[in-house]
Amino acid sequence: MSAELAGRTLMPLVVVALLWPVPVLLSRARWTSRAPKAAAITWVVYALVTAYTLLLTLAFSADSWAIAGLLLLWMLGRLLQTVYTLRGSQRRHQDALAMVAIYDPELRVHVVDDDRALAYCLPNGAQPMVVVTRGCLELADDAELRAILAHERSHAQNRHDLLVTGFLAWQRIFPFLPTSRVAADAVCAVTEAWADDAAAAHVSHDVTLRAIMRLGSGVPGGLDGVGWQPDPATMARVRRLLDQMPERRRYAAGL
Repeated sequence: MSAELAGRTLMPLVVVALLWPVPVLLSRARWTSRAPKAAAITWVVYALVTAYTLLLTLAFSADSWAIAGLLLLWMLGRLLQTVYTLRGSQRRHQDALAMVAIYDPELRVHVVDDDRALAYCLPNGAQPMVVVTRGCLELADDAELRAILAHERSHAQNRHDLLVTGFLAWQRIFPFLPTSRVAADAVCAVTEAWADDAAAAHVSHDVTLRAIMRLGSGVPGGLDGVGWQPDPATMARVRRLLDQMPERRRYAAGL
């Protein structure tokens, strides 16, 4: 078997591996929760390598770079469409905030008069906006609020929206592959872990943990006796922070 024939035989198998088992294994790897920044870079490299290998395999298999070029244009088109759609939604959100939100220069956040306890980062080009509700300000104590704002500002400063947008586009490029959703969900989890680490570095792990639980429960003061039922993503964040705390605190938390 010639080297060229062997290459043409093996490359489709490599593509299949990159599109199926590799993202599943990467999403389940334990080290990603311990090193979210490295995990984010790994996911980006994975996507670039997979796209390049797919295009190269198609070009060699069809003996035509034109077909690979058309696929590349289609992939870029899906990326641009995703960016355009999300940017339009963000502009509408910004227009709504302009009517209902009040900027707090001391906290450097936009405050919305809403009883619900919410905090989020709204992408806005090079100037992302951190938004909190009155309910959040009333619910969290000073330390918890610092953790919440540090978390959201990490999203803003590190432009996590670009990373998430890229993998939303990846999901649209391969809508027929369940693993594209796996990759997008894993990248979202990585950005949350990254922001949680920033909050923990700014205040502490226990305060960050308390802030997550406080927003999730919507209950001021202690959480004793509260029937808290977080979603799986939030529970994963809680367990991750508990894993980074002294063992006695894990037992005290009862998780």
